[in-house]
Amino acid sequence: MSNYKVQILMSTYNGSVFIRKQLDSIMAQDYPVSLLIRDDGSTDDTVSIIKEYEEKYNNISHVCGDNIGVVSSFFELFNMADESADMFALCDQDDIWFPDKVGRAVKCVAGMDAKKPGMYCSAQTLVDAEDNILDVAMKKVTIRPGFGNSLVENIATGCTCMINKTLLEIAKAKPEYTIMHDWWLYMIASSLGNVYYDTEPTMYYRQHGNNTMGTRTNYIDEFKVRVKRFTGNKGKLYRQIQCYNGLHGNSLSPQNKSILNLMLGYRKNIKCRLKCMFGNKVYRQRPIDNLIFKVLFLSNHI
Repeated sequence: MSNYKVQILMSTYNGSVFIRKQLDSIMAQDYPVSLLIRDDGSTDDTVSIIKEYEEKYNNISHVCGDNIGVVSSFFELFNMADESADMFALCDQDDIWFPDKVGRAVKCVAGMDAKKPGMYCSAQTLVDAEDNILDVAMKKVTIRPGFGNSLVENIATGCTCMINKTLLEIAKAKPEYTIMHDWWLYMIASSLGNVYYDTEPTMYYRQHGNNTMGTRTNYIDEFKVRVKRFTGNKGKLYRQIQCYNGLHGNSLSPQNKSILNLMLGYRKNIKCRLKCMFGNKVYRQRPIDNLIFKVLFLSNHI
């Protein structure tokens, strides 16, 4: 299995507090990897720590860039990636990977059709700033990846993702707008190829003050975050879908094209909203989320 060449793509920004543990966990993987880091204009000691590890290990390299934000930083990494690699793992600066994380993902992606964009993603174990495991109250749900889901929800937490070369090549074409880079990858893979969601956690996903995209651990906090995201994403989902149609709409199967058209036409066409409300082509993973989404969708508030 180790004949597949894997490169890890990491974007950093002022991550000096936690980055050592992340780098240590990457170097402790039971599968050989190389690591490419793009620093997004850090003003703390992040770069000096990276250089320290770069001198110690011959499979780490880094570039320093201007501060362009995490989304643009990862698209820069997509275009700087090693063309000889077969698979690419996305990585944050403040988590801790389990030793078999890369190996588990490689086995999965290796079984996919390499001619189609393929993605592996997984569950995570939440920890706080001191590495204490957090008690998550929310009930787990069965994850069903699909293009209809990707249009309204992202299940592919970037730091858990492994993608094949075909997906990377397609993703090099940066959209005019996307909410998050990992969401965009999920849309591509689910519409044109394959997505596998591993319910077994493969890493410690750190929750701390600077982790604005983190998952909450109790129902009240989670509900507040979900409501905020629903209202905060008003207009953003539609814009992202429009951009996706512009770049990849002509490549979709008739079935996926009909799902996309359902979303593109909902603002002006009550029939589209009714089809979405009473159909199962467009959906969110949690039943309560799905209900809230469909009500807002029907009332033209998404």
